[in-house]
Amino acid sequence: MLSYIQEKWFFMSYRSKTLSLQRAYFNEGFNSTLETVLRNAFSSLPSAKDRIVEIDLFASQLFASFEGARGGEGIFVRVLEFERGAIGVINLDTTDNSAAVEEFFHPRKQDFLKDEIVFYVVRNHIVACNVKNKHGTFASNMLQLAQRADVLGNEVKMKIADVPDQTTLARIEEVGVKEVDFSITSFMENLNISTRQQAGSRIMQMIFGMPADDAGLRKRANAMGRLVLKRGRFTKDEIQKDQWLTNIGKELMIAGSSDNFTIILEDKTKVSNSMLKKTKTVNLRRHANSFSFDHAKMELEAYYRELTADSSLGT
Repeated sequence: MLSYIQEKWFFMSYRSKTLSLQRAYFNEGFNSTLETVLRNAFSSLPSAKDRIVEIDLFASQLFASFEGARGGEGIFVRVLEFERGAIGVINLDTTDNSAAVEEFFHPRKQDFLKDEIVFYVVRNHIVACNVKNKHGTFASNMLQLAQRADVLGNEVKMKIADVPDQTTLARIEEVGVKEVDFSITSFMENLNISTRQQAGSRIMQMIFGMPADDAGLRKRANAMGRLVLKRGRFTKDEIQKDQWLTNIGKELMIAGSSDNFTIILEDKTKVSNSMLKKTKTVNLRRHANSFSFDHAKMELEAYYRELTADSSLGT
């Protein structure tokens, strides 16, 4: 005999979705938060049609709604992606292969939902449901929305990046870094965006700044290349750890790099940006071709409490 929980699962359809933790970083001198910016943007743009931001020639995102969390901290933002025009429907009542897919046009003043993302924003922290790899698109579209609402000026820059895993940071410091490999091009592009305590500027100073003594200069002589940074051999009387590379590895994580990078520790463990991600898989009640907004809100708020309790939010 089925239990109550089993009966619910049997008679109700669910969708598996991923919750993930990110953080918004603004340029130096910006003294507000993403939460405040979104609140003001929605207040200034009450009409839904004014909150549509184009992604490309075909797809658009609608910043559909925002509401305060039940716990009184943070807001929920619902973002709906759609493509204008007809949708393909499968004709099961035909033997004509050319007519197997037919065009179905949306009703007047409506569009077909392509994808849905829900964000729980608390100051500059973001717990997202179903964002996948679209946090860059969200950051760009949010800036467009805020500028349209006259909430932000064109000089404000923002990026959204993963919050570094505190356990991994501690392991990097404990074991030490043997090699660092990252893209200097994208890193230079992000230098105008302030991360935690101007981490980008600190990394540049670490890499290109002059060492304090001749010994440090000799050890760094062959470390540049294409910014694949490697330590030299240790002498017998040296501590078997390169603090310079270790600090750079830590700062790369703290800077919230959205690009691929690899850090090889002294014990040969590889740390990549994919290991930064704090994620959780949840099963949400199905709604149309998406998921229940109310169920997503509940799971997002619960996950934020978990992240707060285990100190995963950082600073």
